[in-house]
Amino acid sequence: MKTLFTRLFSNLMISSLGVLVTLVAIAIFAVNHSVSTWNMGKKTDLENLLQPVITRVHRMEGELSPTPLFMAIEQYLTDSLYVFIFTPDNEPILLLDKGTVISKKEFESQLGSIPTFLRKNPPIDITDGSTLIGKLAVSNIDFYAYKANRNFVSTIINVATIGIGITTGLSLILAFFLSSSFSKQTKSLVSGIENLSLGKRQVEFPHSTTLELDNISQSAKMLQQQLEKEAVLREQWMQDISHDLRTPITAIKAQLEAMHDGVLDTRPERIGALLQELERVELLVRDLSELSRYESPEMKITPQRLTSGDFMDEMKERFDFLCQQKGVSLFVTYTNFSFYADEHLLQRCVSNIIQNAIQHTQVEGHIIIKFFDEDGTAILEVKNTGHIPEYQLKKVFDRFYRGDSSRNSGGTGLGLPIVKAIMNLHQGEIKIRNCEEFVCVTLTFPEVYNLL
Repeated sequence: MKTLFTRLFSNLMISSLGVLVTLVAIAIFAVNHSVSTWNMGKKTDLENLLQPVITRVHRMEGELSPTPLFMAIEQYLTDSLYVFIFTPDNEPILLLDKGTVISKKEFESQLGSIPTFLRKNPPIDITDGSTLIGKLAVSNIDFYAYKANRNFVSTIINVATIGIGITTGLSLILAFFLSSSFSKQTKSLVSGIENLSLGKRQVEFPHSTTLELDNISQSAKMLQQQLEKEAVLREQWMQDISHDLRTPITAIKAQLEAMHDGVLDTRPERIGALLQELERVELLVRDLSELSRYESPEMKITPQRLTSGDFMDEMKERFDFLCQQKGVSLFVTYTNFSFYADEHLLQRCVSNIIQNAIQHTQVEGHIIIKFFDEDGTAILEVKNTGHIPEYQLKKVFDRFYRGDSSRNSGGTGLGLPIVKAIMNLHQGEIKIRNCEEFVCVTLTFPEVYNLL
């Protein structure tokens, strides 16, 4: 398996070489195109130069013959020109090879048959007015036949070769430093994550100049903080569980041993107190089991279509008598709409909140419940007369946390964590705050959501 440095370095080099090859191919194409354009330009210049000369000879002589033609164009001939003049019927009149007259036989031995040559090198027509008097095929020695041109191209090649060498060297150096820097940052990040997975904490995750790596680094920091928080909560949870279970179990065991030894009698009041302790243990175990099940990734809810009116009427009927017993006023308002939720779980969720509200509301206090929809979101508010200290608001959803006013209430400290877990299952959220003389708990969740 390749290392990150090797893979990154090789990819950078391949990319650099790919760019170089592309540039070289473009340069070669450009040079060839320029040479071709130069040759075509020279050919066109020769044709434009010789055509009027040949026409003038025809007018003076009345025909095109080799000697007058040669004398007329001799001054334009160089050792780099090819001039071939034919009759309208493609018969040769004057064949000049680098300024020297050659025969038809010599022409065909060097360039092939005349028809084949003319097919490959189409001549231009020479006219005198509207009369076709002959055909002209001219050419120039190739671009590279000139020393100056060869030197020019050679210079370009040398400069390009040196440029490619320098560019390749710089690419190697740059790729090495970039790969080393990136690899170093990655190794540091991987090392920190490995230490985190081994249980180490206070691991340093350095800031990275690469956005993606820096995002990973920040996420690792957040994960470490969450793990530290979970470790503290887990330790606190175990302590709370041990305390909440050990205390009643110890009390029950002590009384049962005393009864067994005949120290305590078994009158109904004492048996009733033992049953209450057992019920408290049973409630704690049940809440723990519920919370564990709701927080499990395998937990799936069964949403069904409900109506706000039916749901709130049931809640009011369930808690109206309890409120009357405690001397608390209960007000329930709602708008009629349909929504999707797991009825059993939502009843459990709302019941926990209302029970908390009743428990912490003084006599002649008020509990106000509102249920309404807003832009496709179901919102349920439960307000009760009272106040929660600000330092406790951040802790109310922690497992086993019980405020000062509820330490002797007999609760397990798992009611609100259960509520939060149920809301998470419904893709919603729960918030709690103080609003004037009320404590306000707000549940929000989508009325319809993807069930798949």
